Amino acid sequence: MNSIRLSGIAISLGGVLLIIVNAVFTPMLATDVPFPEMMASQAYVWRLSLAAITVFLFMIGSPGVYRYQADQSGLFGKIAFGLTFLGCATLFAHEWGQVFFVHSMAVAAPDALQAMEDAQGINAFDLEALIVIMAFTLGWIGFAASMLAAKFIARPGPVLIITGFFAIPLFTVVAGPALGGALGNAVLGSGFILLGRELIRSTI
Repeated sequence: MNSIRLSGIAISLGGVLLIIVNAVFTPMLATDVPFPEMMASQAYVWRLSLAAITVFLFMIGSPGVYRYQADQSGLFGKIAFGLTFLGCATLFAHEWGQVFFVHSMAVAAPDALQAMEDAQGINAFDLEALIVIMAFTLGWIGFAASMLAAKFIARPGPVLIITGFFAIPLFTVVAGPALGGALGNAVLGSGFILLGRELIRSTI
């Protein structure tokens, strides 16, 4: 099977999973209990496991997106793709670590995890998460912008991806974390689905 088609399938599946994770599994997290108790729950394990798979699909799909428009993307496209891949790889590692290490810590040593959560200021774990999320977000926004600039990929997918990253915090403020996050990620996921579908159709 053509590698660009496989990338399209991976991106589309990632978009579908992104919508499902935030519409179904994120609301299942008990936010009214102590932090370690939430992290020790099976709902947390399912949510983070599926989130890790979602990011992994974006990571393995992104090279095909770059290859599809490589001749038109220029230097900006190369830099944006590099940041996107780095952001996906580090976010996948972050999610993977939370599934196994943080969950295990919440079960075996909840007091230690709570102490880390209660510490004043930004700790190393918070800083690492912030860096990873910023790399993933800025990478995909830049990568989507490079697609629009190259004018090789249809606009709806990249436009929805960019819009989705801004819609998530906006909808969260307006509608609350659960509903707002689900709506914002539905916009973002739809952009990934359209992008993946275009890659799949390009090989037919």
